[in-house]
Amino acid sequence: MKRFLQVFFATSWLMLTAIAQGPSAAKLPDTTKRPVTDEYQGVSVTDDYRWLENWDDPETKQWSVAENAHSREYFDRLPARAAIKERFKQLISASSPRYRDLQFRGGMLFAMKYQPPQQQWMLVALRSADDPDTAKVVFDPNIASSKGSLAIDFYVASLDGKYVAAAVSENGSEDSNARIFEVATGKQLTDVVPRVNFATAGGSIEWKVDSSGFYYTRYPQGKDRPPEDANFYQQVYFHKLGADPKQDAYVIGREFPRIAEIQLHASDNGRWLIASVANGDGGQFAHYVMDSSGHWTQVTHFEDGIVSAKVGQDDAL
Repeated sequence: MKRFLQVFFATSWLMLTAIAQGPSAAKLPDTTKRPVTDEYQGVSVTDDYRWLENWDDPETKQWSVAENAHSREYFDRLPARAAIKERFKQLISASSPRYRDLQFRGGMLFAMKYQPPQQQWMLVALRSADDPDTAKVVFDPNIASSKGSLAIDFYVASLDGKYVAAAVSENGSEDSNARIFEVATGKQLTDVVPRVNFATAGGSIEWKVDSSGFYYTRYPQGKDRPPEDANFYQQVYFHKLGADPKQDAYVIGREFPRIAEIQLHASDNGRWLIASVANGDGGQFAHYVMDSSGHWTQVTHFEDGIVSAKVGQDDAL
């Protein structure tokens, strides 16, 4: 927080100083007035610019482009802009790296790492939390997209630590495709599994014990559902590495409610797979367990009041 405040106040002061000393602004783009009057409790209120609220209107988009171009022209002409940019970069870069979403599998510690001044978090693997210098980048969205448009919404390492499945979305959409990376080399496999995550219900992935493939939450695709249901009705499918995702096998979920939110977790030994199904955000959960033969058993229901489940070392739930 202290570092953030230092950056905020320093850059704010520099920007205000630069603007005060900056070049005279060119004429602003014209903005058409189209009055719309509403009456609230007997008082008439007129809004001249409500038409700008319709972002799908090509004229609104054209207006926004003109405003951005005007601002860009002004700031690019500020004499102090280069110095401000360099100072801001120095302050941000002085911040320590941060780690989150730790997973320990196959003798490797996996984590999401943010290294200032990069825009996006990257996925790394290291031998020990006590030795961050051993961190090896598995996937860096900052390199994959120079625009910073790619982001990792979540990731799951295979039980043996050989592979990592990362849910990657573009432009902040959270509509993620699963990409698979070989940890030892950082090589991305050809598998790209669509629609494993979305903002309405999140997403989840869990590997099969032999790392031959993974189970994942899948949203409707193509004409599976009408457009209004495209981001609901989550189900669980299985993807075998190297196979065509269009041929992925349905596993469970057709009976789940429209607003189901599914999380998948394997036992430490990989013998059991738990599907925790939330009935939306109301605090109700049902739990299903799959054994090594692929047989599913529902062990709790929404009305039971059980909110979580995990398999212990003795295979007891």
